[in-house]
Amino acid sequence: MVETARKKLTELGMTDRIDAVSGDFFESVPSADVYVLAAIMHDWDDASFIRILHSIKSAAAPGARVVLIEGLVPPGDEPHATKLIDLTMLGMNTGKERSATEFAELFTAAGLTLDRIVPTPEQYSFIEAHIP
Repeated sequence: MVETARKKLTELGMTDRIDAVSGDFFESVPSADVYVLAAIMHDWDDASFIRILHSIKSAAAPGARVVLIEGLVPPGDEPHATKLIDLTMLGMNTGKERSATEFAELFTAAGLTLDRIVPTPEQYSFIEAHIP
């Protein structure tokens, strides 16, 4: 993935702004102003979710942003694509889809501040937080 990302960054002329690095986000992450995790956190249980956020918090300066792109489980019993994905996650691994309240609680538990959730026309939302 890193080589593919570096190639694309070179094509786009963005190598002076973005660096692609490999690693284990449970152990450490590089320092950055913004961390974007797309469809990553739903793979993990709550303890692992918090552990990933702790890695980010340890590496980042106050004010750094975390942006998750994840499905958001809406309240109620109406059918929704994210609820179907939640059933898949239940059968495949320890992860799960989460509600807005669950995201807020996990960010708080990791010492981050949830700023806003921006829905999209699709099943995904942008969930934005910062490191105080």
